[in-house]
Amino acid sequence: MRKVIRKSSADSLKVKELKSISHYLSTGCTILDLSISDCLPGGFGAGRISHIFGPESSTKSILVAEPLGSATRQGGDAHLIDVEGTFDFGRAALFGIDAKKLNYISPYDENAPEEMTVEYLFDECLTKIEKSVGGLKKPSAVGIDSLSAITSERELDDTDPYGANKAKMLSAKFRQHIWKINKLNLALIFVDQTRQNIGGFGKKLTFGGGDALKFYASTRLYVEKKGNIVNKFKRKIGIEVYFKVEKNKIASPFREGTFLLLFDYGIDNTGTSLTFLFEHDSDATKGWYKFKEKKLRFKDMVHYIEENDLEKELESEVYKKWREIYAAPERKERIR
Repeated sequence: MRKVIRKSSADSLKVKELKSISHYLSTGCTILDLSISDCLPGGFGAGRISHIFGPESSTKSILVAEPLGSATRQGGDAHLIDVEGTFDFGRAALFGIDAKKLNYISPYDENAPEEMTVEYLFDECLTKIEKSVGGLKKPSAVGIDSLSAITSERELDDTDPYGANKAKMLSAKFRQHIWKINKLNLALIFVDQTRQNIGGFGKKLTFGGGDALKFYASTRLYVEKKGNIVNKFKRKIGIEVYFKVEKNKIASPFREGTFLLLFDYGIDNTGTSLTFLFEHDSDATKGWYKFKEKKLRFKDMVHYIEENDLEKELESEVYKKWREIYAAPERKERIR
């Protein structure tokens, strides 16, 4: 039997220091933050690469915008490389973004190239961003929307019509930049749209760019629309979104759940948290939501919490329930 090597007090101090300098960028949803990082405040890890993917109209662009707002609120920089040129500044505030603090790179820039290539993204855009955040101690974020819309120089020259060189270039550029990304506490968040690759015995979800991003990403988040939210006039005012953490090096992987998105409001964190508590309450009465000894209908309870500024207390209740659900089993110390 091998001897158990115990850490010295100096080693444990180093571990504590390393944990204290790590940062997270919130997704705007408590349940999703906990699913990714298992702590509050939590979310996507700074100094890491994250990947958000799913079909069209599944809130991918919103989930890349929320961490950008979180970075500016923490004193860091926020950069959005809008490859598709579809970002709406009029709705930026809904997703927690201060438009004045956002460094926006898009096809509409005078100095922008005719096409966004992998080479230009890393050698020009990302290199400049890394230099600008070099002196910052706070976490910063870069959102790329989307990887599917980025090409390579060889594809433009018609020497690589199938885009195989794009995957090779991505793998090489990640190797060149991943060390700097981690050292600068910079969160690199890619959006990717899935498509159907029909082959073999059935349909398989795939996306452009090969497997490089799958390998280098610390967190991979899959999202898709689950259902509609309608008002009393039967008009669609939002959607319910299903998510699954397909890969995670920050906390446990494969966690899944749902959150609510209102078109004219953004992610409904209060409503999502209430629904989570309701679903895990054994004494819950159908249609009635209980919080702080009050029992109200869903909309009334949401208004009650917001009018009385009880969001932090609601977050605390969600965290307690989360720890109860995902409590690790107590086990004897492992003999190494």
